[in-house]
Amino acid sequence: MIETKDQRLIKVLAVTAINTHLMSYAEEREVLEGYESFLKTLDKPIQIMRVAEPIDLKDYIFQLRKRYREEQNPYKRNMLKSYIEYAKQLQENREMIRRNRYVIIDEKFTSLADKEKAIERLRMRANDLKLGIEEMLYQHKLEAYELSNHELKRLLHMMLDYENAQIYEIEDAKHYPYQIGPRNLIEAAEQLKKKEEYSF
Repeated sequence: MIETKDQRLIKVLAVTAINTHLMSYAEEREVLEGYESFLKTLDKPIQIMRVAEPIDLKDYIFQLRKRYREEQNPYKRNMLKSYIEYAKQLQENREMIRRNRYVIIDEKFTSLADKEKAIERLRMRANDLKLGIEEMLYQHKLEAYELSNHELKRLLHMMLDYENAQIYEIEDAKHYPYQIGPRNLIEAAEQLKKKEEYSF
């Protein structure tokens, strides 16, 4: 969770999405009615946030490289090599994004003694909210999970410094050689590419 200077504790839940564009009128109406019913069950305000984030294919590329090294068939190796190149091109294209959805809740506290109670209240609210989201729709299953501290840091990093968050991991943020702006963003990305190993 996040503790703010104005004595609030904050938790963030990531929520999956469903595509209503391909639904019939009746299905879409059912989804909207389920959402309305969910909102009516809330006894405290929540914040809903939708964030555009570049697609991260690093883990996928890592798995492809591992399979490439283990594969003996030369034809399959060639196919895997082309998949790796294609995935790298997608990763480098920062225009490819996905929209992630978050629900934010908070609890105020007045003193150190009250802080422990606020932590417990917030934990219970997060669990109730998660259940409410997952049970909101009958036919379509939504999933919700609480962000870890590391995921919260990454989200804050992206919200406060979007350009650098796309290039540097949060652990590397303190090693910025300089502030990156629109003019030198491409130059910094090229320097990072040189450092990264692309060998098969």
